[in-house]
Amino acid sequence: MADQDHDTLISNFCDLTGASAEQATEYLTATNWDVNTAAAAFYGDLDENEQGPSSSTAAAAAATTVEPEYTGPRTLDGRPAPEYAGASSSASKKPVKRRGLATLSSIGGGRSQEDDDDDDDENSDEEGRRGPRDLFAGGEKSGLAVQDPGQRSSDPRRLINDIVAKARANATERDPDSSPAAGPSSSRFSGSGQTLGGDGVESRSIPSARGASAAAPEGPAQERILHIWRDGFSIDDGELRRFDDPQNSSDLDMIRNGRAPIHLMNVRMDQRVDVKLQQHEENYRPLPKIYRPFGGEGRRLGSPVPGEVTPTPAAPVAATPLSQVSQAPSTGVDESQPTLMLRIQLPDGTRMPARFNPTQTVGDVYDFIGRSSSSLSARPWVLSTTFPNKDHEDKGLVLGEMPEFKKGGTAVVKWK
Repeated sequence: MADQDHDTLISNFCDLTGASAEQATEYLTATNWDVNTAAAAFYGDLDENEQGPSSSTAAAAAATTVEPEYTGPRTLDGRPAPEYAGASSSASKKPVKRRGLATLSSIGGGRSQEDDDDDDDENSDEEGRRGPRDLFAGGEKSGLAVQDPGQRSSDPRRLINDIVAKARANATERDPDSSPAAGPSSSRFSGSGQTLGGDGVESRSIPSARGASAAAPEGPAQERILHIWRDGFSIDDGELRRFDDPQNSSDLDMIRNGRAPIHLMNVRMDQRVDVKLQQHEENYRPLPKIYRPFGGEGRRLGSPVPGEVTPTPAAPVAATPLSQVSQAPSTGVDESQPTLMLRIQLPDGTRMPARFNPTQTVGDVYDFIGRSSSSLSARPWVLSTTFPNKDHEDKGLVLGEMPEFKKGGTAVVKWK
């Protein structure tokens, strides 16, 4: 290389580093006149001189301290590289005992590891209180996750903690303007399709592959309250279900996975349920019963009163089948004469239409009803009308002469 080129490189080095021409010549000669490498070596030596002791102190320390032969990288002037200078001197130190799990922040080594010993001890103690955790290992193109089996145990208290955490997450993600009764909407198309026809090819319908069972559940979502106690949990105002019962653990696992136990929630299959959590810092205590509308059995007006004592003991009266009514005896009507229609209602609610002549009497109606239903012999009864409300006990009256029956009507059999 020409002297003019050397002078240019020396000038560039001096402008870049602020060093003298002698220093520039020394560094450039050692690096085969590479300005970048020479500048890096210059700044490395400059940092070492600022951080390390003076040259006289270093020489005295080198004379009194016998160190093992250094075989690592060196700078341009023959001294050990700054990043490796402390490695050989610290090799004789007793390795620090590491406790706890190694994390990404503790892999770097060096001084930071020694400074973090106390933190690792505290972290290990905290990990002991919190229990085991998941571990991860691997290389550049591979990985391995070791999952703590204790975190997937069927411990009811752990399941409760997971349910509470999910409830808090859902509470923060829920849109306050959205309606709670609105079901989850799906952007995925479902249903049947229609193909396009062409020349000589008719269009055809493609049914849904999911079928009718994929329809969304109908009806509003039912609301249930999950009460969490110290010794168990309960649903609404129900009884306590203890944490130490294995069956209760499976029920809690279903709730955590977003499924409602039907025997606990009292809902239909595939019915949506909105479960709300309420925590109690106490043992279980019975809650006030929730008001529910009337539920039970009802009775028709005129039916036998339960528990009433009849003069003649008889077996429980059964409802008269329609087949027996259809085979009722004849009323003795003369089809050649004018007729009228009476709709007779028995005490058990059975309706029995019958045709009579206007010349027949109320006694003929009594006789027909008595022969049609054997259950009426158990207790006395009377034939009456509802409008007007009147009992007809005179069996000699002619039907055609009575305002209630001369054009037909409804006759009700009532117990006396």
